Amino acid sequence: MEEQDDQVPMTVEDFDGGEAILEDSAGSETDDQLAHFAGLLKIGEETREYDGVKKTFLTGMKGHAKDTQVVAIYKNSASTSPMKARFAAFKAFEQVVSQKNGGQGNANVKYGWYSGSKEEISQIISHGFGCCNGQSHGVGVYLSPTSFLLDGLESSRADENDMRHILLCKVIMGKMEVIPAGSKQRYPSSGEFDSGVDNLEAPRRLVVWTAFMNSHILPDYIIRFKAPSSTTLLMNRISEIRNLGFVSVSALHLTMVKFLGPAKGALISRTYDDFVKRKVTGVQLFQAVRQIAGDDQLLIEIFKSSTNKRVRRASRRTCAAQAAAELRRR
Repeated sequence: MEEQDDQVPMTVEDFDGGEAILEDSAGSETDDQLAHFAGLLKIGEETREYDGVKKTFLTGMKGHAKDTQVVAIYKNSASTSPMKARFAAFKAFEQVVSQKNGGQGNANVKYGWYSGSKEEISQIISHGFGCCNGQSHGVGVYLSPTSFLLDGLESSRADENDMRHILLCKVIMGKMEVIPAGSKQRYPSSGEFDSGVDNLEAPRRLVVWTAFMNSHILPDYIIRFKAPSSTTLLMNRISEIRNLGFVSVSALHLTMVKFLGPAKGALISRTYDDFVKRKVTGVQLFQAVRQIAGDDQLLIEIFKSSTNKRVRRASRRTCAAQAAAELRRR
């Protein structure tokens, strides 16, 4: 890697692959706060690596970055025997997938976020992934691409010190296939594919099948941070959308089904039915719809579309009323 000026903003993507990050970066022994995370090193705040990971994290937080404090960043040093074995397995499968897909680095390794409680992340670091965390686009382990950190942040939980933790992982994606919303797929549809996504052009969900979760995912960093709660982040998003104007839930439901197509429309319809039957609250409905839609900006455009239609209808009714009043005056 060419030497870069220290003043140039860097992200984690600017660093070369796993071995360079795991072995060449300056660090110190883990502090008492994460003593139970065996095999981690705390990255010095003066290093370019710290700046790169922090920048990647805060960029993913988007508008919430100003209310977020990065407390510490730790790296997987692959110092324990189980960690070394998982690191070796990751490198071996990276080579296998690359060769299967034509060689020359075609393992398609990407970075992805995985959030959870401190206890869950501790278990992953110590023992590896133990279960799937997603079922909306197939059953597997879901990670969020670096720029869509907020999509997966709702799974994070504050600890007793009001700290939250998130993993930044390397993920062997290989050849990706689109998994439609509502699919119960658990394995690649054929030997041609290695992983799943919700969208090939701009994926927001990286789906690693359960059978591959401890060979195709390598935790690289833990970010320890303070941020608004998941509920606060969700309510902020609802407030932003409410500012667009009044939209009835039923009118919005019809608009979303038209925008998102039949597969996602069916999922939304089921959630909407639960809302009508009062099995879920309005906030739970919005949270579920946001997960199904997958794209906050698309969701806002849908709300705008629904709002504009209602505004146009209201405007027409107002004009009609004014015309009727004018006729009466005459």
